Amino acid sequence: MIKFERRFFKCLIEQDEDRAAMLSTLDRDTDPAAFDVDMNKQLPEGDPNAAVSQALTDRNNQMVDQIKSWVSEMEQFLEHLNGTEDSIQTALASAEPDTILDRMKTSEQRKIARVATEIAALTESFKGYLAQTNNAQFKYV
Repeated sequence: MIKFERRFFKCLIEQDEDRAAMLSTLDRDTDPAAFDVDMNKQLPEGDPNAAVSQALTDRNNQMVDQIKSWVSEMEQFLEHLNGTEDSIQTALASAEPDTILDRMKTSEQRKIARVATEIAALTESFKGYLAQTNNAQFKYV
């Protein structure tokens, strides 16, 4: 913990040093506040940049909602396919001997498990993309 604490304080000190160095290079009549970046600043009404930004945000939110619905549907199918109760895998595992379900059990349980594994991996991959949606690096990409 000490290692990360030192790095954190070093980062804070460097920021202060960077700001002091920037301030020392400004002309006397230059306002340092003009160089501050306000990420929550509201754009004026009717600004075309605001309309474009809002349209892109709306589009991204629609895509996020679509991915969330896909994840939900895949999780439901995964539960139906390989869940613990009322799933295909459970029905095959509890099949009576010498029935068609018993024959299916011997040949299809591995396939069901493999497909379930692939669907679970795909679902987790989609969740990873969802987790990155708030990352500014990937905004509007």
